[in-house]
Amino acid sequence: MNRTERLLDLITYLLNAPKPVSWQEIKNHFPDDYARGVEESNQRKFERDKAELISLGIPIDYLSGSEYRKEGYLIRKERLFLPEIEFAPQESSLLMLTADAVRENENFPYRDQLESALHKIISTQTHVNRPPSELMITYSGKPTGFTVGPVIQQIQDALDRRKSIEIRYHAFSTGEVTTRKVDPYGLIFRKGKWTLVAFDRLRRDLRTFVVNRISRCRVNPRKPGTPDYRIPKHFSLKAYQDFQPWELEIHPPLKVRIQVAEHRLPELLPQLKGAREVDERAFELSVSNRQGLISWVLSQKTDVFVLEPPQIQNEIRQVLQSLT
Repeated sequence: MNRTERLLDLITYLLNAPKPVSWQEIKNHFPDDYARGVEESNQRKFERDKAELISLGIPIDYLSGSEYRKEGYLIRKERLFLPEIEFAPQESSLLMLTADAVRENENFPYRDQLESALHKIISTQTHVNRPPSELMITYSGKPTGFTVGPVIQQIQDALDRRKSIEIRYHAFSTGEVTTRKVDPYGLIFRKGKWTLVAFDRLRRDLRTFVVNRISRCRVNPRKPGTPDYRIPKHFSLKAYQDFQPWELEIHPPLKVRIQVAEHRLPELLPQLKGAREVDERAFELSVSNRQGLISWVLSQKTDVFVLEPPQIQNEIRQVLQSLT
């Protein structure tokens, strides 16, 4: 049998064993794989298979024997399977409410998966309270004339198979349209927008790309079953998920100073953790997404004011003029 089939059979065999399984019993069960030829070679082969399963998160343990216990290998089911999840009726209601809000957006690419997950969660509950009719959450994303669903699906396919993609990207900062070859590391959905985190082969560094600015995406068709890259073990998508809108790497960093109204400081300080405090109410930000900063400043109404540079002040003024 091939290696993948052998590994799956080994998992099944150890999971179904009521007691620890000895090396001799493993050889007897897999005579064509671990009981042919030189004993030392068979042991090395088994150790390689065991190491591979452990690296995939399968907890294979070896128990030494005693007067009351048999020695051998086993998989502890309590370490392999997650405990059952139970939600309070109010939590189930909130899940249903938020899922319904997301499903309103027809371009959300994971609607089917969301439906399936929601059905599984709700089906395990003994009682579910429907959300009160007077409470509603709606998706307020504005139509852009561009559907991100197919692009997201292509990126997800590339992520699953670790294949490089070629994208045609419209940069907000310069208006320039470029073709980039990137290695996808992850997708983030924040505040109604999808962002791709990827290794840019042109820049030789990690970059972020707003998905609705990708007009074309092509997954590398060569060797479809062979990965083109590996995601480094130290990479964490959560670090990008926690980014503030102006911290996404859309363009080279720009120093921006802002002033915050005193009564809003307690509320906004957590969002300004990465900023340098200049004085009591003024902060210096490193901005690599001007559009994100401008949207955030405008959302604070008159409680946040841009002190410098004039470039950002002018852009905010232009946005406000276009609204009048």
